[in-house]
Order: sequence, then structure tokens, then C-alpha cells
Amino acid sequence: MQMRVCQLCQALRWLVWVPFFWATACGAEASKSKSPSLDGSTYSPSAGSPTTTSAAAGDGQSALVSVAVATPPEFRLTDANGVPVAGVAVTFSVTKGGGSVTGAVVATSAAGLARVGSWVLGPTPGDNELKGEVPGLAPVFFRATGLPDERGSFTKDRGDFQMARVGSAVSVAPRVLFKTKEGVPVPNRKVTFQVVEGGGSVSPAEVNTNSEGYASPSSWQLGGAPGSNVLRASLEGLPDLEFTATAVSNADPVLRFEDVLTGLSSPWELAFLPSGDLMFTERVGRIRILRQGQSTPITVAQPSDVHAAGQSGLLGLALDPGFGSNRYFYTFVSVRANGSTDNRIRKWVLSSDGQSASQVADIISGISWGADGAHSGGRLRFGLDGALYITTGDIRSATVPQDLTRLGGKILRITTTGSPASGNPSLGSGARPEIFTYGHRNTQGLAVRSAERGGGLFTCEHGPNQDDEVARVISGGNGGWNPNDGNGNYNG
Repeated sequence: MQMRVCQLCQALRWLVWVPFFWATACGAEASKSKSPSLDGSTYSPSAGSPTTTSAAAGDGQSALVSVAVATPPEFRLTDANGVPVAGVAVTFSVTKGGGSVTGAVVATSAAGLARVGSWVLGPTPGDNELKGEVPGLAPVFFRATGLPDERGSFTKDRGDFQMARVGSAVSVAPRVLFKTKEGVPVPNRKVTFQVVEGGGSVSPAEVNTNSEGYASPSSWQLGGAPGSNVLRASLEGLPDLEFTATAVSNADPVLRFEDVLTGLSSPWELAFLPSGDLMFTERVGRIRILRQGQSTPITVAQPSDVHAAGQSGLLGLALDPGFGSNRYFYTFVSVRANGSTDNRIRKWVLSSDGQSASQVADIISGISWGADGAHSGGRLRFGLDGALYITTGDIRSATVPQDLTRLGGKILRITTTGSPASGNPSLGSGARPEIFTYGHRNTQGLAVRSAERGGGLFTCEHGPNQDDEVARVISGGNGGWNPNDGNGNYNG
């Protein structure tokens, strides 16, 4: 796992261009609780509707690494009586092993079958997995084994997904690595580099692998027009590799990525201290700090009650607005205590020497937690008003996001002591006063726009399939997420 710092990014200021507002981005409640067809229509579960999913073909295969399986996986969809259901969109996605898939969204045929275009296994020998899914129904998993290629392993090492000015060279020259099937580097093998999209040039076009098996051109200069650029690396007898880069006009910012730390365990949130040191959380249950000029972080807290499961654990982190003097900060944490688990907001204080952090209090507890740890949300941000905003997930419950007596599937707004913030909306009798908005699935992005740009709070929310969204938050708003199929079952 790598942690990266994006140079030139300023706290998601691009959001000033986001054209979405609450009513348009979130959409109507009904439209989000139905599953799509390719023609844009939807269905709602009822008699004769799709209920049963299964693998029709393509499970349990094997193929060489980086090669497509012989039989494209095929998904079967029927109703409760076993009758095929046609015209429903099935989405295929790679869930293990890397690799890629073509024809990722396919409508079921008259026979109730949807076949992926192709499934290319990942570059490393071992387990591969592909998921076929219709929202609200059980997903189908197809498994395949990637076999070592007798010819060896040809992989990308660095230099993919970059940005540079039009007509300029990327900052990191693409590099490939060639090894035998046993993992031994192979020197003195010719690798050819060729620009296949976007124009530009590469120099030199032919490079021999060195003693460590690496080969890299001196430079890759992008084309003269903004847009996508692709560089292909070829080694005789092995599948080609492609590197992508984006050429940016002189009027737009260029983002550069730098590896700051590697070898971490699910880093989840970070915050820069006034000193410039970097504090971050790892979902497994650690709070750590990387000092300026250092390469190894120190662990300042590792609470024993963290329950890391699924998408839950030690998640969001926010510094108190008065951190410079009071040393307080806050985390979103899943806690296992007395035989049960819930999500909480925990207040901490960092020691004066920055070597350790002590727990002050759990200022909110009882935030909804699902049995498998799914959909906890977990992002924290202080607004311009000084209130602490918290995103919580629907925990894959049919009723939680629309239930105003529960804290799941919401955005909460509180003080630093855990009390409801002044000015929160009145949402009716029995509604929790901490709730600022409701009807959310699994919001894990939260950004505050600066006062100079007009202020405002924006979210990024995971959709059930392909409907992720960015939205501006409006007090008392209903995000529209209602996964109840009408019978109390989760549909989404």
C-alpha cells in the first residue's frame, strides 16, 4: 500500500467547478432504489422479477498470467420460477489478481445470460476473481488461476498515469521489468518503446534490460494537444505493456505524484500538523506521524479496542481548529466492547513532544455498525462554522439511511464535546438532533470550500454500482438513498 501526496492540490479546490447540487446530484429516492437496464429503464423487485443469479460458464479456469481465459465468464439471471429474465444490465468487475475486463456492462439475453467480452488475468501467478453483479441481488464470482509464463514476467515498474504540459516530457520516464518465471531478472533483452496515441516522441526507442532486469527510455515527450497519450513497451514473445499520460494545456494545473511512504496497512486519512509533520491513520488501528525529513513514521497511539473488519476500523481524522494550542484531534473508530460493536467519534490529545497521543473521551457512540463492517462511512471535517461534520454509512441496512432515529446513513454536525451543533435542522419528533442530512449510502469524501470561493460543504458518495456522485450538502436535505425493496430487504 502506498501513500501519495498530490503536489499543487489545494484541498479539493476543483470542486468550485462541480455542477452538481443536492437536488440534481442525489436524484429522486425512487430512482436510486431500482436497478438499471442498458436502455436507462429500471425494474423493481416483484413477482416475475429477477431473483436468482448463478454462473452459467467460465468459472474455475486457468490461463497464463496477462492472458485472457479461454471461456469468457457468463452470468445467468432468472426469476423465482427459474424463468430467464432478459434486458437487465449486469456489471462485471475484477476483484482479485489485477488484470482487466472488456464488455464490462452487458444486458441479459432472452436466455437470461450475460457474457463478458474478455477477461485478461493479472500479471502475477495465483488467484484471480471476477464479479458479476445486478444491484440488489447476490453477486456471482468467477475464479481463475494465473499460471507462470514459461517465457517470464514482463511488467510495468513505474511511470504510468502521469501528467505533463503539452509538448513536454513526463517527470518520470516509464520503466519495465523482465524476470524469468522463477523471478530472476533477465539482462540484455531488447525492449521497444513506441508512441501509439497522442503524438509526441520517445527516446531512445530501443533499450536493453540492465543487470536488474529494468529497461527505461531517457524521455517520453507528450504530444502538442491536450488529452490522452499512450506509450507501448514491447518485448518479443510477451504481451505488450501500455503506459498512459495526460497532456495538459498551459492554462491548467499539472499534478505530480510522489511516493512518500510505502509498506503501510490500509492508510485511511491524513492531516498536516502546524509543524508540517504528517499525522495519519491506518484502518487496522494505528495513529502515526511522519516527521519532516524522516522516512520512517512513529506510532503515537494503537488502541486495543479497535475492531477492523470489512470497511470499518480506525478511519477519519480531523485536527481541532485550536490544535496549535490545545493539541486535540478526533478520529472515527469502530470499537468492540462488551460483546458488541459500534462506531464512535473519539477525542485525543497529542503530547507536547509529539511522541504519544492519549484518549480524552468518546464524544459520540452508538453510530450504526454492520455485522460485516460494511458501509461505515467515516470521514471527518471541520466546517468554516467551527462545527465537526461526520459522514456515516448505511451499514447495508434497508432502513437505516431513512430512519431519523438512527445515526447511520447520515451526515452529522456536532460540537467538539459531542453535542448537537447550534442551528442543526429540526427533522421532526424523535429525530436525532445531531443529524444534518440523511438518506446516504456510504459517503467517504467530505470537503470544505474556502470562504474566498464562496464556502460550502461537498461530499463524494459511493453508489451501488456505477452511480458514485459529488453533491453539495444542504442543511436538512435527503440524499434520496432508500434501499428498502418494500419487504425490508436491502436492495443496493
